[in-house]
Amino acid sequence: MSELPAAELERLARSGDVADRALAASAIRLGLHDLEPAAARALYDVVRRTALTEHDDVRRSIRGRALDANALVARVLAAPLELRDHLVEEILDVAYPPLESRAPPPGGVGYVPSGIAEVLFVVGQARLGPDRTFVDLGSGSGKVVLAVAALSGARAIGVEIDEAWVRFATAAAASLGLERVSFVAGDIRASPTPPADVYYLYIPVLRSVEVVARLEPVARRRPIQVFASSLDLERLPWLRATGASSYWLEMYESV
Repeated sequence: MSELPAAELERLARSGDVADRALAASAIRLGLHDLEPAAARALYDVVRRTALTEHDDVRRSIRGRALDANALVARVLAAPLELRDHLVEEILDVAYPPLESRAPPPGGVGYVPSGIAEVLFVVGQARLGPDRTFVDLGSGSGKVVLAVAALSGARAIGVEIDEAWVRFATAAAASLGLERVSFVAGDIRASPTPPADVYYLYIPVLRSVEVVARLEPVARRRPIQVFASSLDLERLPWLRATGASSYWLEMYESV
C-alpha cells in the first residue's frame, strides 16, 4: 500500500462506501500520507463521523429497541466477506479507536477482534436471549459484547484489563442505548469473575486454560457454557466439549 495524496484521502474518508472508509483509516493509522498529525487526526474523525451517518438507520433502531436482528444479519452477510467485520464495527462505533497504540499487558496478546462469524455462532449455539447473561473475558473494544447484546437482548458484560478500552467500549454502548451492557476494568487472571450463563474468550492471554479454570466455582453453582479456542480438558474435568465449533472457536459446557 503506497502513500495516498491528501485529496484522495479526503475523498475516501467522506465516501459512502465502507471499503473506501476502511482504506482511508488504514492509510492514516499506518502513516501512509503527508498530512500533519493534527490534520490526520481530524480526517480520521471524519471517517468515523461519515460511518455513523451511513449507519444512522440501524443505530436508531438499536437505540429504539426496534432492531430486526435477522435483517441486520442478512445485511452483514450480503457484504463482501472481507468487509463484514469492518461493517459491523462501524455500526457499533468501534471501528475507529484512538490512533494511539497500546502495548498488551505482560502475558497478554495484542488486540485482535473476533470475527462476526464467531459472534453469530455463539448467539445461535448458546441460544442467547433476554433471560441469559453473557461475559466476554478480555473484551477489548467491546465488539463482541455490543454485538451479542444488540442481536440477542442478553445481559452482556465485558471484562478488560485496559481501562482506555473500557472507556471506549462504554461510550459505544451508551451511544447505542444498550442499557444491559457493562464493561469493567480487571485482569481476567485475578479479578473476580462475574456470574453468567455463557463465557467467551478470544485468546485474551497466552494460557487461556488458566483463566477458564477460574470458572469452576461458577459452574458448581449453575450450568455454564464456554466458548474458547481448544482447551486441555484433562486440566478442566468439569467441562466437556460439545463438538460444535466455528473456525478456531469451540463450544464447551459444564458437567
